[in-house]
Amino acid sequence: MRTRLLQKEHEKLACNHQEAKYRFILTELDLAITFCDVALSSDDRVRSTRNTENARQAYKSATHFLEDANFSDKVQAHLHEKVSRLRSLLRRVDRHSHSLAARKALGAP
Repeated sequence: MRTRLLQKEHEKLACNHQEAKYRFILTELDLAITFCDVALSSDDRVRSTRNTENARQAYKSATHFLEDANFSDKVQAHLHEKVSRLRSLLRRVDRHSHSLAARKALGAP
């Protein structure tokens, strides 16, 4: 009887852990996307660089925890869709950063 109760408690805790991990990953991906949006909207090279670095750190955190996650296929697909969107945004941010650097090199405001 006690073993059964412990097993149920373990299953509940494992489920809660998976849910918290999912929410953390999703939050980090959303945060990274927001940082990318801010970087893309800025003409200030320092601000853009800072937000790009923040986006990359959030991306790194999310993908670290996503590596060994055992989510359902539907959840995995949703998260990988966000990761793909974020990678695309990071490429855009890189192009934007090069554009800002080029403008500065040419002496443009």
